[in-house]
Amino acid sequence: MSVRVTNNIITARSRLHLQQGLQHVDRLRDDIATGVRLRTLSDNATSGSELVRIGGSMRAITQFRRNATMGIARAEAEENALNQLTNVLTRAVELGISQSSATANASSRLITKHEVDQLISLTTSLGNTRFAGQFLFGGNRGSEPPLHSPIPVSGSASALTDVSGNPVNPSGSPSLEIGDGRFIVPNHNATEVFLDTDTLAALRALSDALGANDPNAIRLVTGRLNAANDNVQALVGTLGARVNEMQDAKNSLDALELTLQTYRADLRDTEIDKAMVDLVGKQTLYQAAMSATSRILGLSLANYL
Repeated sequence: MSVRVTNNIITARSRLHLQQGLQHVDRLRDDIATGVRLRTLSDNATSGSELVRIGGSMRAITQFRRNATMGIARAEAEENALNQLTNVLTRAVELGISQSSATANASSRLITKHEVDQLISLTTSLGNTRFAGQFLFGGNRGSEPPLHSPIPVSGSASALTDVSGNPVNPSGSPSLEIGDGRFIVPNHNATEVFLDTDTLAALRALSDALGANDPNAIRLVTGRLNAANDNVQALVGTLGARVNEMQDAKNSLDALELTLQTYRADLRDTEIDKAMVDLVGKQTLYQAAMSATSRILGLSLANYL
């Protein structure tokens, strides 16, 4: 009876050892085939939790990069509008200088007024530039056109109103998160670009002076237009700094992502050369275990008989 019990124990242990050896071999084969050694959290709880954290960080990086790309695109759209606005102001200054001279007359000033009015119309169109389905210079109210088009002869140029129907200037600007806790406003609003720079007011003043056939007023407003152009150039400089900041953020995100990808690979991916060596070793041990087990079981059966 004791011999039978002993042989049953030997048989059970031998089968268990063989099964474990085969599992190790199969595991290594799967690691090599998939290139991944950590497939579930239960494989390694510590490394698994690190992978979860890395995954969250990489998803955040993707969103930050998308925001930075969107911000750069918004800034470039504004830069294009500011370049056109610079051309408008440059042309307005040229017209002002030509019509403040003694060679100009009432007729030429009326003709020039018509061109200035077209420049004003172009300016308001720039103020109502659309980007990605929103008004680029709309500030916090990007779904509404910020400026009247055409602009009224007098009164506010803003098309926005408060709850009482009174005109209000565009304000604020949407910010974008381009890093963990790092926010940036990618572009200006219509108040900053078209009102605070005195661009629209100076253009309207030039139109009025031309209509009034007033050379002194034309000369004075020409100086305002030059100052407005300087203000616009200051915005161009600010915009360039913001683009550089967003591009730097993208570069930093790319570097961080590469670091996280390397760390994730160290935690998760199979080292093929090492796994191949381990596989050969495990297979050799498994074959040796099978040979030894067959001899042991054969001997135990002979003794039992």
